[in-house]
Amino acid sequence: MDERQTDAITPCEIEHKVDEIWHDGQLQQYYNFLDYHFERDGSYSRARSYADDFREVTLFGPFEGRASTRIVCRPDFERDILTYLERRFLKVSRL
Repeated sequence: MDERQTDAITPCEIEHKVDEIWHDGQLQQYYNFLDYHFERDGSYSRARSYADDFREVTLFGPFEGRASTRIVCRPDFERDILTYLERRFLKVSRL
């Protein structure tokens, strides 16, 4: 019997980004992070983990769609995403 756990959902895209905030020619803030994008049946969620602590991730959504900020109730979608994230990160937060 194979006891390895499989994921009910995986990210449809993972982006590695850097945001820099400059003021008067000086770098004021620097953010290095990964965004995990999840989509299912039109619903969308995003999770972000910053490079200064890849043990933590924050989940945003689920939203009505990728271009929307309207929250929707999708308990199965949320549960599958949380299960995916909890297998990979020590701390999962919600925003």
